[in-house]
Amino acid sequence: MTVIRSAIEQSLIVLNRTNDSMDAVTRRISTGKKINTPEDDPVLWASAGKSRSIVEHLGAVNNSLEAVAISIRGADIAMETIGKNIDQMIEYVKNFPPYPAGDTSAERAKFLQSFNGIRQMINDLTLPPRDDLGQYIMADSGSLAEPVDTWSVVIDEEGRVRTIQRQEVHTGPTGLDIPELSEGDITTTGLPGGPLDGTKLKDIIANLEAAQETLGEKRSGLASDAAGIARAKAFNDRVATFYTTFAENVEQADVDEAAAEAKSLELKRELAIEALNSITSMHSELVGLLR
Repeated sequence: MTVIRSAIEQSLIVLNRTNDSMDAVTRRISTGKKINTPEDDPVLWASAGKSRSIVEHLGAVNNSLEAVAISIRGADIAMETIGKNIDQMIEYVKNFPPYPAGDTSAERAKFLQSFNGIRQMINDLTLPPRDDLGQYIMADSGSLAEPVDTWSVVIDEEGRVRTIQRQEVHTGPTGLDIPELSEGDITTTGLPGGPLDGTKLKDIIANLEAAQETLGEKRSGLASDAAGIARAKAFNDRVATFYTTFAENVEQADVDEAAAEAKSLELKRELAIEALNSITSMHSELVGLLR
């Protein structure tokens, strides 16, 4: 009787293990994944989880980089507009005094108002920022509550940073250096009402052309940062694709293999049940003989 009881217990153990294995294989077939829980393979489960965590982190990094890229594009558009404004200022100076009106006090006032108005438009494009990187890049550092020279942004999974350089394009001395004009700035005496000074007008044009060159240099620096951000985003996308593919390959089940295993387990379960029934029947017959 002890032998029969032991045989029954062994058959039940085999049957339970087979049922557990069958459950695991069924999950693999239904989900398409060979690893659905840590119990399936703790090491591979951890590796796949870490890979997906890196992908998620890189997604957050690239979202941040995209926000920076948008701000840089905004700053570049503003700089393009500033360039057009400077061209307009140069034309105003070149065409003064206007023909046939000539050099009159009214025309001087109109000229100075137009010149200084455009100058103010340039400054309006570079107002001190609150949390906008684009204006932060262009603004007068002296107008910031806490002046800083760089803006740091995380660019990869390891936490490395890139510093976005300031490219001040306001009209102040640290920017494009375009002074506001008064009537004395265009006369030989340096006073209102004095004779028009052609040399001073040429100097103003030369200063505006220098400002245009400075603006070009600032835009080149901005383009360098934009290219660096684009490269970082592209690299992060490639890394994320690698880790995504790795996680998918680790988790992906071979459906044909799983189906074959399921068929084998089903046969094993049938044999275990048949063995258990045979042992139970034998036990009943022995009990009947002993009565």
